[in-house]
Amino acid sequence: MTAVAAATIVGGVGFAGAADAAGPPVYSKYRVTGTTHIAKPVADLKLGPGQFDMYTQIGSYTFSGTITLPPAKVTKVVPGIGAVSGTVTLGPGHAEGSVFGGFTGSATWPVKVSDVRVNGVPYDVGASCGTAQPVTTELVPDGFTTGIGGRLTSTYAIGEFANCGSATPLLTGAVAGPGNTLALDLTAG
Repeated sequence: MTAVAAATIVGGVGFAGAADAAGPPVYSKYRVTGTTHIAKPVADLKLGPGQFDMYTQIGSYTFSGTITLPPAKVTKVVPGIGAVSGTVTLGPGHAEGSVFGGFTGSATWPVKVSDVRVNGVPYDVGASCGTAQPVTTELVPDGFTTGIGGRLTSTYAIGEFANCGSATPLLTGAVAGPGNTLALDLTAG
């Protein structure tokens, strides 16, 4: 049992003084795989394998860390245009939250788009193409236990795109909006 798991159990059953205990941050590492569903263009992306480096402060039972995922490729047939493909980079995401009495958290992700092709022909979107503001996802535990792993889910919105040249309004119109979902499967190790 890791120190974080023990602290979570102690905090979760309400032992007096558990939240007042002091201690150094405890490092946990998780392997991350998953999927995200982008609602507006109806596209599914496989994510990972990546890594979540999590640091938990025992005294406050708060955590912060970084979720790193490799770029994901997506191809979608757009009526009247043809096959549009590209590479989406989600993150690295900054995660923070609490493990006192259970897991609550969120992550903030920069979203970048690169290597866009229309019917196989490269379409220049520039080196800084992505969402104008990072995407924020609430991380809801679905069988997730600190120190062991499990699933974290989220429903999130994607904002407007910026720095994509002439493709900026097209990407905003085709991708931005609510109702996107994220499922991350974490395995301690």
